[in-house]
Amino acid sequence: MSRREELLNAAMNYVGEHGLATLTLRPLAAALGTSDRMLVYHFGSREGLVVALLDRAFADLAVMWRGRQVAKPSDLVRVLWHALAEPGARVAVRLYLEAASLAETDELWRERLVPATSSYLRTAEQWLVGAGMSPVAAPGAARLASAALDGVLLQLGIDGDRVAATETVELLARQLDHLAG
Repeated sequence: MSRREELLNAAMNYVGEHGLATLTLRPLAAALGTSDRMLVYHFGSREGLVVALLDRAFADLAVMWRGRQVAKPSDLVRVLWHALAEPGARVAVRLYLEAASLAETDELWRERLVPATSSYLRTAEQWLVGAGMSPVAAPGAARLASAALDGVLLQLGIDGDRVAATETVELLARQLDHLAG
């Protein structure tokens, strides 16, 4: 593993605990046992590091659901919920949710999120069509499922009620089957 990869892995853990919004290089470097100059050498800038962190988060999340199939539309949210609720996804989910909330006011976050979320939505649409949903309804249903799961994850972060979160996901799952007719 390269030094850049080692630093990126350690930075993922750090950001998983401390967040992205207030990330600065000096405290991060100190926590990683390196210097801010070395972080700049490996990532170019704070923004370069943030881009690398978001790319890693999206790659980690994509691996969790890549290659999975759904038999009916409700399986989409169940598969995604199972992947997103896994303890191993905690850091990637936190980075995604924080970046998503920052995207409304900061172009850097928006630029990084649009390609990743567009790819994710296209995959969800394909899954839904493959599970019997009409190609006309699938884009809206995929966006609805994505937005609802984002909301469930945010609420889970607020109240920690995993039972209520899972019940909400089940309600959404049944609605997707209903939308499919």
